[in-house]
Amino acid sequence: MLSPIKESESSYSPLQLYFLSRLNRLLRLRGEQSGQLNHEGLHLIDRAIYSTYCDATDIGVTVEAQKLLHRFAVPSASPLNAD
Repeated sequence: MLSPIKESESSYSPLQLYFLSRLNRLLRLRGEQSGQLNHEGLHLIDRAIYSTYCDATDIGVTVEAQKLLHRFAVPSASPLNAD
């Protein structure tokens, strides 16, 4: 697997690397499986991506998480006003 971040991994804690790697994995999964999943499946992956992004921001790697989101930019599975 390619590293989810460009900077030296030694500058991040194991927890930060865990959440960045998880976000990277979920974003790749979303892109690879989007054609095979129904609306509910995409919604679940989108929620997992959002949750992992929130975790990444909570532990101080917001910029890196945003870079990953921009790299794997895909449209949302649900409308903006949906729950």
